[in-house]
Amino acid sequence: MEPRFVEKPEMTFVGIVGFSPDVRQLDISGLWERFNERSKSIKHQVEGKAYELHIQEETSPPMHFCLIGFEVEKVEDVPIELFAKIIPSCRYAVFTHRFSDGDFSDAFRAVYGWLEKSDYAPAHHFDIQCYDERFKGPEYPESVLEIYVPVKLK
Repeated sequence: MEPRFVEKPEMTFVGIVGFSPDVRQLDISGLWERFNERSKSIKHQVEGKAYELHIQEETSPPMHFCLIGFEVEKVEDVPIELFAKIIPSCRYAVFTHRFSDGDFSDAFRAVYGWLEKSDYAPAHHFDIQCYDERFKGPEYPESVLEIYVPVKLK
């Protein structure tokens, strides 16, 4: 899986947050259910895409945060149970994963395997999963997911 590279300006996301010491302990489908119940209350949405922002805190013990939400043009009247997060502008390696090629774990093994062998290192301790109209669900082989990894040269 070879990426394309894009420069993205600062982005602001609003959504539901879950956290645990390990991403495998998160109930991500439950977060999506909670998000879908509240998503209409998010103002100034950038239409057409939903996101999972995964932040791996480099602490001991480690902590993994997942924000499921929308990008917004501005933050205004955010309901108390939702959170806003500003992501810095940076360069991203963007990987397009087709579920006909495997599941989520296959996608991330390919992404981070490529990163290890490349001339790039993570610029920040997060990645972004982008869901647009091409994503029908992980059980559909025709589904497509984009994974954004902030990168810098090693």
